[in-house]
Amino acid sequence: MLSGERIVIFGRLMQCSGVDMLKLFLAFSLTIPLCGHCQSYADSPFYRRASAVPSTAHVEGYEHGSIKANGVVIDLSESVPSSSPDSDEIRGWSVGAWVDRNNPAHTFHFYIQYDRLNPVVVFGYDLLVEPVKGTDKIKCTFSALTDPENRLTVRNKDVAPVALSADLSPFVIKSGDAISITTLPLGQRKIASVHYLRLTRTDLTPDSAQ
Repeated sequence: MLSGERIVIFGRLMQCSGVDMLKLFLAFSLTIPLCGHCQSYADSPFYRRASAVPSTAHVEGYEHGSIKANGVVIDLSESVPSSSPDSDEIRGWSVGAWVDRNNPAHTFHFYIQYDRLNPVVVFGYDLLVEPVKGTDKIKCTFSALTDPENRLTVRNKDVAPVALSADLSPFVIKSGDAISITTLPLGQRKIASVHYLRLTRTDLTPDSAQ
């Protein structure tokens, strides 16, 4: 329901015309809660470091070991709670990923699209992973999703991806560790799936990665 304040604004809108009417219409629109495409992490944490991927998580569309960028293997997994009545909506997704090797620094592009939700929700990102010389660490830099070669052909380009956190500063994790990301597709009182990336350097022997 509209609040009393919103009803007053709407009443005044109906009494105006021309430019004044347009201004009041815009003001009225901004009083309506935003949802769907406008979801974002804002100042909330975008990711969390994790020492391991839960055994209950399933492989996300790509065989483990098949995605490599800058000498780092990127293994994808997804964990979706199955006990929620919303689980069927979450499971109706499409997913796409590829590594852009046109530049010296290879960039990983990923998206997951929740096709059964109304409205459709898209979560995605670009990720640059770089081995830190002389250590067993990996530098990770997230940024907003791009698709310079239009390889993510199934993605609905009319739907803007969920906005990532304002702070996308680079961070470092140990080779073999993981990053967990709550993909934030469903909003209030809804469950969310958790996206995992396990990063492993290919230049380290098992002993040196300990």
